Amino acid sequence: MKKLILIEGVPGSGKSTFARFLSNQFERNGFNTRTYLETTFDHPIIESTGYENYSLFMDSYYERWSKFLDDLPDEEVVVMESAFFQSPIVHLLHKDADRELIRLLIIKVSNLLSEEYCSLIYFYQKDAPLAINKMIKARGGREYLEQKHNEYKNEPYFRNRQEQGSDSHISFFLEYSVLANEIVSEVAIPTEIIENSTAEYQLYQKQALEKLNLTYFPDPVLNSSILKKYSGLYHNKEMDLKVSVELIDDFLWIFGNKRMKPKSKDQFYLDDMSVLVNFIEDSTNVTGLLITEKDLYANRNDNGTMFDRIS
Repeated sequence: MKKLILIEGVPGSGKSTFARFLSNQFERNGFNTRTYLETTFDHPIIESTGYENYSLFMDSYYERWSKFLDDLPDEEVVVMESAFFQSPIVHLLHKDADRELIRLLIIKVSNLLSEEYCSLIYFYQKDAPLAINKMIKARGGREYLEQKHNEYKNEPYFRNRQEQGSDSHISFFLEYSVLANEIVSEVAIPTEIIENSTAEYQLYQKQALEKLNLTYFPDPVLNSSILKKYSGLYHNKEMDLKVSVELIDDFLWIFGNKRMKPKSKDQFYLDDMSVLVNFIEDSTNVTGLLITEKDLYANRNDNGTMFDRIS
């Protein structure tokens, strides 16, 4: 039987981390599993290019879901975040589309999803303004708002609220939250709604595993001597790009601030990017790393992106 687990919530609510956790647990329980995060390259649902005509986007969005479900193999589990709510709400809010059209589109897709074994996990917080302000602060505060404003100021939503300046993005996130909280009660698939203001993610994980009838398998524990041998500088000749892997406080870090978590002795994952880091060794030394999974920012190649160790 096909199984599709969708994770949704406002930006910064922990969707990617939770999706990665569930995907790992399905794999470790013996299921053939595919993971789609928000940054997955060549995503079957989330489109990297937008539509000026939001009617075209709505048609394409529904058609993408229909094709994806038709092509989904039996006996495969898919864990996907940010595609069911976030993608259409963000795109259509940017266009300042009629909010009823947004609601009807998501309900229409949920009816399509209800024909499959599909469930939704939805994170929300009762105090939405507080949650959004915390998210903005964590991402850089005023600098983050100015960056978003410069990126999207020509979209109709923000043009129609020019007097708010960069604060229009606070209004945007608040409206997103209100709209998503209303729609979630109407979707036609089983839904687990989690109020996560206390950030008790271990509890949420335990509850999800019980509902999905999965046994918990923790990440493997690797001692510092193993981690230390992976620390170093790696180089991709084709792109002339260098990547540093650092060992800090008994954890490996990549891309500056991304913590690497072990899937096995020589393979690591990132919580919030579609990235697996595979270390390559000969009989005596670590000679390189191969980045697999397809990600908008880290790897767009089917066979991965190879980096040779240079120090």
